[in-house]
Amino acid sequence: MSLSPNQHLVALKSLAERIAPPQVAVAVTDPARGVAVVWPQEAPAIARAVPKRRREFAAGRQAARLAMRSLGRPEQAVPTRPDRAPQWPKGLTGSITHDATSCVAIVGSGGHFRALGVDVEPDAPLHDDLTAEICLPQERAWLMEVPTPRRALMARRLFCAKEAVYKAQYPLTQTLFGFDTIQVTLNVRSTGFTARFMQSVGEVPEGTVLSGQCGTGGEHVLAMVTLGAQAGMENANFPVCATG
Repeated sequence: MSLSPNQHLVALKSLAERIAPPQVAVAVTDPARGVAVVWPQEAPAIARAVPKRRREFAAGRQAARLAMRSLGRPEQAVPTRPDRAPQWPKGLTGSITHDATSCVAIVGSGGHFRALGVDVEPDAPLHDDLTAEICLPQERAWLMEVPTPRRALMARRLFCAKEAVYKAQYPLTQTLFGFDTIQVTLNVRSTGFTARFMQSVGEVPEGTVLSGQCGTGGEHVLAMVTLGAQAGMENANFPVCATG
C-alpha cells in the first residue's frame, strides 16, 4: 500500500534525522504543493524556468530556511551562484536535493562542517541502461552477486551515494566529474558506504576515501555525506583544496 504524501514526508524526515550528525539540521518539503515562496534574491535563478522547476526550487529553498530555523539561525535567502550551486549564508553550509515528490535540505554551521552533500531518489529499480552508465566494473561485479529481485534497487543506492559525494565535494573543489570518478562500496546492511576517488579531482588525490550514510524511508532512498571541520569528525581529513 502506498503512503500518503504526508506519511512519506514524515518517514523521509525521520530517516534523514537518523543518519545526520547531531549538528546537522534537516527539513523536508513537498514540491507538489506549490505554496513555497521564493525570496527576491533567489528569484533570478528561476526567472525563465518552467512551473515544475519553479515549484521544486521554491520547495527546496523553503526546506533550507526551515533547517536554518531548526539550527537556531535566522531564516535567510539562498541565492544561486553562477555555477548554479546554492550560495549559503556566511557561517553556514548545506545541501538541497529533490525528486518528484520531496525536497530535502540539510544545513550545518561552518564551524562544524566544511561542506555537506545529500541526495534523494525514489526507492525504485534503476534502469539497466543507467546502471551501465553509472557503475564501474567493480560495482557491476558486486551487483551481480546481489539476488536478482534486489539488484536494480541496490544500483539505485549506488547512484544516490555517488550524487551525495559529488555534492559534498563540489563546494571545495568546484570540479565537475563523471560517475566513473568514484567507486562506492555499501556496507553489509546498506546503511552506510565508502567512496574512493579513482582519479585525482583538483587537489584531492586518487585513492582518497570518504564515508557516508544511506537508507530507505517513505518510499525514498537517501544518502548523506558530511565533511567535518573539526578533528575527529567524519571525513575531517578530506584534503583542503585551494578553493575550499
